[in-house]
Amino acid sequence: MFRQYIVLLFFICISLSNSNRISLVGNDWTITDNINHTAQGRVPGTVHTILLADGQIPEPYADYNDVTFRYLVHTKWVFTKKFNLTSDFLAYNHTIIHLEQIDTVSNITINGCPVGRTHSMFIPHTFNIENSCLKLENTIQIDFDSPVLYALQESIAYNVTVPPTCTPDAQNGECHVQFIRKEPCSFSWDWGPSFAPIGITRDIYLEATNASDITIQLESINVASYDATQKTWRADVMLSSNNDPFSSTLKFVLENTTWSYEAVVPFTKNVSLSINIPDNQVARWWPNGYGDQRLYTLSISNKGTPIGSRVIGFRTVELVQENYGAGINGTSFYFSINSKPIYIKGSNWIPSDSFQERVSDEKLERLLRSGQVAHMNMLRIWGGGIYERDSFYEMTDRLGIMLWHDFMFACALYPVDEPFLNRVHEEVIHQVKRLQSHASIVIWAGNNENEAAVAQNWYGVAPADMNRTKDEYRKLYVDTVMVAVKEMDKGTNRPFVTSSPSNGLESITENYIATDPQSSLYGDVHFYGWKDDSWDTTTYPISRFLSESGIQSMPSLDTWFEVTKNVSDLSFNSSFVLHREHSSGQTIAMKVHIEQNLPLPKTNDSLNNFGQFIYLSQINQAMTMKSISDFCRVHSSKDMINNKTSEGNTMGLMYWQINDIWQAPTWSTIEYGLKWKMSHYYIQHAYAPVYPIATLTPYLANATDENAQISLYIINELSNKIRGTLICEVRSLDTFTPRISYGSDVSMDSPGTQHVDNLPYALLMKRANCMDSSKCLMHCGFNYNQEHIGQTLFFSQPKNYELSNPNLKIESFKQISPTDFNITITVERPALFVWLDVSANITGYFSRNGFHMFEPTTTVGFHSWTPLTDFNQANFDLRHMSLFDVTLP
Repeated sequence: MFRQYIVLLFFICISLSNSNRISLVGNDWTITDNINHTAQGRVPGTVHTILLADGQIPEPYADYNDVTFRYLVHTKWVFTKKFNLTSDFLAYNHTIIHLEQIDTVSNITINGCPVGRTHSMFIPHTFNIENSCLKLENTIQIDFDSPVLYALQESIAYNVTVPPTCTPDAQNGECHVQFIRKEPCSFSWDWGPSFAPIGITRDIYLEATNASDITIQLESINVASYDATQKTWRADVMLSSNNDPFSSTLKFVLENTTWSYEAVVPFTKNVSLSINIPDNQVARWWPNGYGDQRLYTLSISNKGTPIGSRVIGFRTVELVQENYGAGINGTSFYFSINSKPIYIKGSNWIPSDSFQERVSDEKLERLLRSGQVAHMNMLRIWGGGIYERDSFYEMTDRLGIMLWHDFMFACALYPVDEPFLNRVHEEVIHQVKRLQSHASIVIWAGNNENEAAVAQNWYGVAPADMNRTKDEYRKLYVDTVMVAVKEMDKGTNRPFVTSSPSNGLESITENYIATDPQSSLYGDVHFYGWKDDSWDTTTYPISRFLSESGIQSMPSLDTWFEVTKNVSDLSFNSSFVLHREHSSGQTIAMKVHIEQNLPLPKTNDSLNNFGQFIYLSQINQAMTMKSISDFCRVHSSKDMINNKTSEGNTMGLMYWQINDIWQAPTWSTIEYGLKWKMSHYYIQHAYAPVYPIATLTPYLANATDENAQISLYIINELSNKIRGTLICEVRSLDTFTPRISYGSDVSMDSPGTQHVDNLPYALLMKRANCMDSSKCLMHCGFNYNQEHIGQTLFFSQPKNYELSNPNLKIESFKQISPTDFNITITVERPALFVWLDVSANITGYFSRNGFHMFEPTTTVGFHSWTPLTDFNQANFDLRHMSLFDVTLP
């Protein structure tokens, strides 16, 4: 027995050192549709990007090409590659092909031998290759079905209509996307194009071993729970082997600590075991703004031979849903991390390109850092997109950005036949197993908006079919998705909700489909007030948690010039702009909102007029996002719960959306090319950990309204005490001298919301000699712990203010490091919405932007993402404007 054990360990070591891989990535793939196109190109790649690189089509994002090239995915495609193998490789007796991601439905053959068929882009595929099929010279062929025709055929075969059948006309999209396990928004969405890519989008390789060799694979590590009594962390480890049953002594080491552990592990295919790690060996992982993001590598080896490792973090997660007690209806809904309640400041994340092979890690890093710099602590991976690549989650771990992670189901009913459910089960198992080691993922959600769609019957299901529809909803998200999640993620450190929005525990009591999944007294809410004045916070619900809300804006002129060179395309209501607007009525709504609050451009120069409308649309979005954020933060405290309505204790905002998939009017705060819109600067300001808020009630009250009042608050998220002074000044726009000032000392010993004071509006306006609201505004500054943050409250819409030329100038421009610059700006009188911009070829962000100047001079920093060693001020092309410029003819 002892001798057999030694031999067994020998075979394990041999198998781990003698596996052989042959990469099939490269520039030597040939693709053809056998009709219009044959090209040679690179894999990872898709039809569009390979044809683009080969010069057969222009940039897919340019002009009307999203429609022009629809034919490319309405037909079959064949990908082929010739590759050589050595005699040493052929000497192995077991060969597998690995496809990390393939998009989507295909048949694979090697040298004419059938290898396998793929049906999903959301799982990797591995297939055995018969030894007799491999030679020294080989050809792999992958025959792709049209995803559009496949989805259509599957919908016909299903024999029951599953709505919605197609996307709205404005989206220029494809139909029946719910019948294919492919990125849902690749068939179009109300902010993105329909390209439905076909191709091989991640790694592909052959791996050879000897069947007699014993192999051990590390499948997953999950920091599952914390035992406060024993002061230990439970880490669940999953391992696998394809060999007959055997045992092996494994060593577990938590690197950069003194902790290690050895155990004899019996293998029968899949093995799950739990190990306990003492709390005194590790430091906690905290979200951005609350502490450090300590990460540790847990490695597993067999007698010094590595098996695998994962980077993990130690944190507890609780989704607190508690009753409030007598007189208050509903339950709370907030995240407690390491037993500390966290106010969520975040956004929603969509795919950052229609073609994932051209998304660099550098772009992902800059987008995520833009969130971190803006004080975000959570992003929601939205259910109509993709499961991101491994490096994305490594970045969020490192940056402290928590993830609310949907599974990829959105805004549709779905089939529930056995083959479909089996694929979903496999997908969820794989993705949870792949991702659960990441400390940043703090919640799983079954879908986007499908509970609301069923409960409110968005798709006009006949009453006679509604019970079946509800049963099918539960069959997919409860009996399949939730069961698979709990099968893999057995801990207590990552909750699951079946949908977003939902009423959380209340939805469960109503058999997972609440009568009103958008209740403001439970769970999370999605709300878009684009039909109302979005600056007016009284139009927003006071929810427990606002997980979607926002408004559209136009991207910059630089971004428009990336997709059209035709200046006639660049006007607010041009056919090209309307073509890129995929949400019906939003362009009109955008203009109505601008007209409600801002002056309209007067210039007759068409391009200048469009540029000013872009500027105004970004002001409108910025002010809307500020209004939403201020509204949520004011109502975050339990003390703010309205005893009559039970509304309040809003513990999070994730606005829609941080990033763009292409160049178009959308809800994003960062443009496709990484330029920050004005709204992202406003989010950065509104998400500050210490933040003053001033509100006027009622909204835009008359200056003589004796019942109106200004309420002043300080929001504090810091654990340490803060001491400071809040100074608020009533100002006009014709002088830098304030008309009247108010000051108050503020002391806060713990995080929370402090109501500083209520000021009688009519009396204040009278003392300031402002008999008309449009003559004055209020600017507050809070100085605390050697920090300063400001806040501006308009008493009337900016369009009603009399604007004078501030004579805005760039006084100086100085490079202080390869990546950082200081810009000094001067004005002769106050200026509103001062906007700075740089040339399109320079990517970075300003320290602030879209700000108001109430002093003659200010300095703004600019941080470039890359060092500018050959800096030339002319090439930097620094541009500036203020709201006054819109009033010029």
